[in-house]
Amino acid sequence: MFAVSHFSMVGFDFPIESSAEVGPWAGKFMRTCKATPLNPSDVLCIISDPSGADLRIALRRKGQAADIITINPGFSGEGRTSIEVVADNSDPDFAPFEIGVAARFAGEQTPLILDLADPTQAAAFKPGAKLTVDIAAFSFEPDVFPDEAAFYAAQTKANSKVRLAANYFIPSGSFFERAGGAMANDARRPVAYADFAGKVLKIGHRANVASGKHDFVWAVVQTYDGATLDVVMDTSTLRTEPKVGGIIAGRFWLSARVAPS
Repeated sequence: MFAVSHFSMVGFDFPIESSAEVGPWAGKFMRTCKATPLNPSDVLCIISDPSGADLRIALRRKGQAADIITINPGFSGEGRTSIEVVADNSDPDFAPFEIGVAARFAGEQTPLILDLADPTQAAAFKPGAKLTVDIAAFSFEPDVFPDEAAFYAAQTKANSKVRLAANYFIPSGSFFERAGGAMANDARRPVAYADFAGKVLKIGHRANVASGKHDFVWAVVQTYDGATLDVVMDTSTLRTEPKVGGIIAGRFWLSARVAPS
Protein backbone atom coordinates (compact mmCIF):
# COMPACT_ATOMS: atom_id res chain seq x y z
CA MET A 1 0.00 0.00 0.00
CA PHE A 2 1.29 3.47 -0.86
CA ALA A 3 0.27 6.97 0.23
CA VAL A 4 -2.62 8.69 -1.51
CA SER A 5 -1.45 11.32 -3.99
CA HIS A 6 -2.27 12.59 -7.45
CA PHE A 7 0.08 9.83 -8.63
CA SER A 8 -1.83 7.05 -6.88
CA MET A 9 -5.07 8.29 -8.44
CA VAL A 10 -3.74 6.91 -11.74
CA GLY A 11 -1.93 3.94 -10.22
CA PHE A 12 1.64 5.23 -9.78
CA ASP A 13 3.25 4.28 -6.44
CA PHE A 14 5.13 7.56 -6.07
CA PRO A 15 7.15 7.75 -2.78
CA ILE A 16 5.45 10.95 -1.66
CA GLU A 17 6.63 10.49 1.96
CA SER A 18 10.33 9.89 1.19
CA SER A 19 12.27 12.42 -0.89
CA ALA A 20 15.34 10.14 -0.79
CA GLU A 21 13.44 7.52 -2.79
CA VAL A 22 12.25 9.86 -5.55
CA GLY A 23 15.43 9.66 -7.68
CA PRO A 24 15.65 5.84 -7.71
CA TRP A 25 11.87 5.61 -8.28
CA ALA A 26 12.03 7.97 -11.29
CA GLY A 27 15.12 6.19 -12.59
CA LYS A 28 13.28 2.94 -13.20
CA PHE A 29 10.87 4.77 -15.53
CA MET A 30 13.52 6.86 -17.30
CA ARG A 31 15.05 3.71 -18.76
CA THR A 32 12.01 3.24 -21.00
CA CYS A 33 10.52 6.72 -21.34
CA LYS A 34 10.06 8.76 -24.51
CA ALA A 35 12.47 11.72 -24.34
CA THR A 36 11.14 14.97 -25.80
CA PRO A 37 13.55 17.97 -25.91
CA LEU A 38 11.88 21.28 -25.06
CA ASN A 39 15.04 23.33 -25.66
CA PRO A 40 18.80 22.66 -25.66
CA SER A 41 18.91 22.07 -21.89
CA ASP A 42 15.43 20.88 -20.93
CA VAL A 43 14.02 17.43 -21.67
CA LEU A 44 10.66 15.87 -20.90
CA CYS A 45 10.70 12.14 -20.17
CA ILE A 46 7.21 10.75 -20.88
CA ILE A 47 5.79 7.39 -19.83
CA SER A 48 2.43 6.54 -21.41
CA ASP A 49 0.57 3.55 -19.96
CA PRO A 50 -2.18 1.56 -21.75
CA SER A 51 -4.50 2.41 -18.84
CA GLY A 52 -4.49 6.06 -19.96
CA ALA A 53 -2.20 7.09 -17.11
CA ASP A 54 0.97 8.94 -17.94
CA LEU A 55 3.98 10.33 -16.13
CA ARG A 56 6.12 13.36 -17.01
CA ILE A 57 9.62 13.59 -15.58
CA ALA A 58 11.18 16.99 -16.27
CA LEU A 59 14.97 16.98 -16.63
CA ARG A 60 17.47 19.83 -16.93
CA ARG A 61 20.86 18.91 -18.39
CA LYS A 62 24.04 19.86 -16.54
CA GLY A 63 27.00 18.67 -18.57
CA GLN A 64 26.78 14.89 -18.85
CA ALA A 65 24.24 14.70 -16.00
CA ALA A 66 20.68 15.95 -15.54
CA ASP A 67 18.64 17.19 -12.58
CA ILE A 68 15.02 16.22 -12.00
CA ILE A 69 13.03 19.47 -11.87
CA THR A 70 9.45 18.22 -11.56
CA ILE A 71 7.46 14.98 -11.81
CA ASN A 72 3.76 15.04 -12.64
CA PRO A 73 1.06 12.47 -13.42
CA GLY A 74 -1.61 12.77 -16.07
CA PHE A 75 -4.45 10.87 -17.68
CA SER A 76 -5.76 10.65 -21.22
CA GLY A 77 -9.40 9.62 -21.48
CA GLU A 78 -12.75 10.37 -23.07
CA GLY A 79 -13.72 13.67 -21.46
CA ARG A 80 -14.50 16.57 -23.79
CA THR A 81 -14.91 20.22 -22.81
CA SER A 82 -15.07 23.25 -25.10
CA ILE A 83 -13.07 26.20 -23.77
CA GLU A 84 -11.83 29.65 -24.71
CA VAL A 85 -8.32 30.48 -23.53
CA VAL A 86 -8.05 33.80 -21.68
CA ALA A 87 -4.43 34.08 -20.54
CA ASP A 88 -1.24 32.30 -19.54
CA ASN A 89 -1.21 31.34 -15.86
CA SER A 90 2.24 29.73 -15.63
CA ASP A 91 4.68 30.07 -12.79
CA PRO A 92 7.92 31.21 -14.50
CA ASP A 93 9.96 29.28 -11.91
CA PHE A 94 8.74 25.99 -13.42
CA ALA A 95 8.65 26.89 -17.12
CA PRO A 96 8.82 25.30 -19.62
CA PHE A 97 7.88 22.09 -17.78
CA GLU A 98 4.69 23.24 -16.08
CA ILE A 99 2.27 25.39 -18.05
CA GLY A 100 -0.91 26.85 -16.60
CA VAL A 101 -3.74 28.57 -18.45
CA ALA A 102 -6.72 30.68 -17.47
CA ALA A 103 -9.75 29.85 -19.60
CA ARG A 104 -13.52 29.82 -19.51
CA PHE A 105 -16.21 27.48 -20.73
CA ALA A 106 -16.92 28.27 -24.39
CA GLY A 107 -19.69 30.86 -24.69
CA GLU A 108 -19.72 31.36 -20.90
CA GLN A 109 -17.99 33.64 -18.42
CA THR A 110 -17.37 30.92 -15.82
CA PRO A 111 -13.58 30.78 -15.29
CA LEU A 112 -11.58 27.60 -15.59
CA ILE A 113 -7.97 27.31 -14.41
CA LEU A 114 -6.03 24.41 -15.93
CA ASP A 115 -2.57 22.86 -15.79
CA LEU A 116 -1.41 21.37 -19.07
CA ALA A 117 -0.82 17.63 -19.02
CA ASP A 118 1.45 18.01 -22.04
CA PRO A 119 3.57 21.19 -22.03
CA THR A 120 4.53 20.59 -25.67
CA GLN A 121 0.96 21.71 -26.47
CA ALA A 122 1.52 25.16 -24.94
CA ALA A 123 1.46 26.92 -28.31
CA ALA A 124 -2.12 25.73 -28.89
CA PHE A 125 -3.30 27.46 -25.68
CA LYS A 126 -2.72 31.03 -26.80
CA PRO A 127 -5.15 33.70 -25.52
CA GLY A 128 -8.24 33.74 -27.69
CA ALA A 129 -7.88 30.11 -28.82
CA LYS A 130 -11.07 28.02 -28.89
CA LEU A 131 -10.29 24.40 -28.11
CA THR A 132 -11.86 21.09 -27.23
CA VAL A 133 -9.86 19.65 -24.35
CA ASP A 134 -9.70 16.44 -22.37
CA ILE A 135 -9.66 17.37 -18.67
CA ALA A 136 -8.57 14.84 -16.05
CA ALA A 137 -9.84 15.61 -12.54
CA PHE A 138 -7.95 14.27 -9.49
CA SER A 139 -9.52 14.27 -5.99
CA PHE A 140 -8.27 13.26 -2.54
CA GLU A 141 -11.81 13.05 -1.13
CA PRO A 142 -14.39 12.30 -3.82
CA ASP A 143 -17.97 12.11 -2.57
CA VAL A 144 -20.01 9.42 -4.28
CA PHE A 145 -23.82 9.29 -4.35
CA PRO A 146 -26.01 6.59 -5.94
CA ASP A 147 -28.28 9.18 -7.59
CA GLU A 148 -29.34 12.83 -7.58
CA ALA A 149 -31.90 12.24 -4.83
CA ALA A 150 -29.15 11.02 -2.49
CA PHE A 151 -26.96 13.99 -3.43
CA TYR A 152 -29.70 16.48 -2.51
CA ALA A 153 -30.68 14.52 0.62
CA ALA A 154 -27.09 14.73 1.90
CA GLN A 155 -27.26 18.53 1.68
CA THR A 156 -30.56 18.60 3.54
CA LYS A 157 -29.15 16.36 6.27
CA ALA A 158 -26.13 18.66 6.64
CA ASN A 159 -28.45 21.69 6.97
CA SER A 160 -26.64 23.40 4.10
CA LYS A 161 -27.62 27.05 3.72
CA VAL A 162 -26.95 26.89 -0.01
CA ARG A 163 -28.31 23.98 -2.05
CA LEU A 164 -25.91 23.06 -4.84
CA ALA A 165 -27.11 21.65 -8.14
CA ALA A 166 -26.05 18.14 -9.15
CA ASN A 167 -23.93 19.69 -11.94
CA TYR A 168 -22.46 22.64 -10.04
CA PHE A 169 -19.02 24.00 -10.91
CA ILE A 170 -17.12 26.42 -8.68
CA PRO A 171 -13.63 27.62 -9.76
CA SER A 172 -12.27 27.23 -6.22
CA GLY A 173 -8.71 27.64 -7.47
CA SER A 174 -9.54 31.30 -8.07
CA PHE A 175 -10.45 31.94 -4.41
CA PHE A 176 -8.15 32.22 -1.41
CA GLU A 177 -8.22 29.57 1.30
CA ARG A 178 -9.53 32.13 3.79
CA ALA A 179 -12.64 32.40 1.60
CA GLY A 180 -13.02 28.63 1.30
CA GLY A 181 -11.06 28.32 -1.94
CA ALA A 182 -8.07 26.22 -2.94
CA MET A 183 -5.61 29.08 -3.56
CA ALA A 184 -3.08 29.71 -0.77
CA ASN A 185 -3.62 33.04 0.96
CA ASP A 186 -0.20 34.28 -0.18
CA ALA A 187 -0.51 32.96 -3.75
CA ARG A 188 0.33 35.22 -6.69
CA ARG A 189 -1.87 33.44 -9.22
CA PRO A 190 -4.90 31.13 -9.32
CA VAL A 191 -4.38 27.36 -9.11
CA ALA A 192 -5.84 24.60 -11.27
CA TYR A 193 -8.54 23.43 -8.88
CA ALA A 194 -12.33 23.39 -9.02
CA ASP A 195 -15.18 22.14 -6.85
CA PHE A 196 -17.80 20.39 -8.95
CA ALA A 197 -20.41 17.67 -9.14
CA GLY A 198 -21.60 15.65 -12.09
CA LYS A 199 -23.39 12.57 -13.30
CA VAL A 200 -21.41 9.42 -13.98
CA LEU A 201 -21.77 8.42 -17.63
CA LYS A 202 -19.15 5.70 -17.64
CA ILE A 203 -17.17 3.88 -14.93
CA GLY A 204 -14.37 1.36 -14.84
CA HIS A 205 -11.32 0.02 -13.06
CA ARG A 206 -7.96 0.49 -14.75
CA ALA A 207 -4.66 -1.26 -14.03
CA ASN A 208 -1.47 0.79 -14.41
CA VAL A 209 0.87 -1.69 -16.07
CA ALA A 210 3.92 0.58 -15.93
CA SER A 211 3.80 0.69 -12.13
CA GLY A 212 3.04 -2.98 -11.57
CA LYS A 213 -0.69 -3.16 -12.35
CA HIS A 214 -1.81 -0.90 -9.50
CA ASP A 215 -5.56 -0.42 -9.75
CA PHE A 216 -7.43 2.89 -9.92
CA VAL A 217 -10.97 3.98 -10.74
CA TRP A 218 -11.86 6.09 -13.77
CA ALA A 219 -15.20 7.73 -14.54
CA VAL A 220 -16.53 9.99 -17.25
CA VAL A 221 -18.56 12.63 -15.41
CA GLN A 222 -20.88 15.21 -16.99
CA THR A 223 -20.95 18.51 -15.13
CA TYR A 224 -21.71 22.20 -15.76
CA ASP A 225 -22.60 23.25 -19.32
CA GLY A 226 -22.62 19.61 -20.46
CA ALA A 227 -18.84 19.33 -20.10
CA THR A 228 -17.52 15.81 -19.59
CA LEU A 229 -14.43 15.23 -17.47
CA ASP A 230 -12.30 12.17 -16.71
CA VAL A 231 -12.38 11.72 -12.93
CA VAL A 232 -9.60 9.46 -11.61
CA MET A 233 -9.61 8.10 -8.06
CA ASP A 234 -7.41 6.09 -5.73
CA THR A 235 -9.51 3.07 -4.71
CA SER A 236 -8.59 3.60 -1.04
CA THR A 237 -10.41 6.95 -0.96
CA LEU A 238 -13.76 5.48 -1.99
CA ARG A 239 -16.29 4.54 0.68
CA THR A 240 -18.82 3.67 -2.02
CA GLU A 241 -18.20 2.33 -5.52
CA PRO A 242 -19.39 4.84 -8.16
CA LYS A 243 -21.98 3.63 -10.64
CA VAL A 244 -23.46 4.88 -13.90
CA GLY A 245 -26.18 7.42 -13.16
CA GLY A 246 -24.71 8.29 -9.79
CA ILE A 247 -23.15 11.60 -8.75
CA ILE A 248 -19.50 12.31 -7.98
CA ALA A 249 -18.62 15.56 -6.23
CA GLY A 250 -15.61 17.13 -4.56
CA ARG A 251 -12.57 19.34 -4.99
CA PHE A 252 -10.38 18.41 -7.96
CA TRP A 253 -7.03 19.27 -9.50
CA LEU A 254 -7.58 19.83 -13.23
CA SER A 255 -5.04 18.62 -15.79
CA ALA A 256 -5.88 19.25 -19.45
CA ARG A 257 -4.67 18.42 -22.93
CA VAL A 258 -5.97 19.08 -26.43
CA ALA A 259 -8.48 16.36 -27.22
CA PRO A 260 -7.70 14.20 -30.26
CA SER A 261 -9.84 15.02 -33.25
